[in-house]
Amino acid sequence: MENINIKRFGIASGITGATLYLACIIIMALLGSDLLINIANLLFHGIDFTEIIRMNISILESLLGIVVSFVFWGIIGFFLAYIYNKLN
Repeated sequence: MENINIKRFGIASGITGATLYLACIIIMALLGSDLLINIANLLFHGIDFTEIIRMNISILESLLGIVVSFVFWGIIGFFLAYIYNKLN
């Protein structure tokens, strides 16, 4: 098996994480509070999201979340590729 390019895999993981975060922002904006809570309650049975979900998230907080998500998942991807290469 070939080694994985650690830097490229980390960046790809970061982009994927940031894209998923952005998708969540868009879904929250499109669905609205009531429908979002109903869907979350269906997906995660046993957890009531009525008091957990916060809809008033500022644009600055969303942008910061995208950046933090990119960095977090980029680091995870970096370590996954590193471990894969060492075990290979």
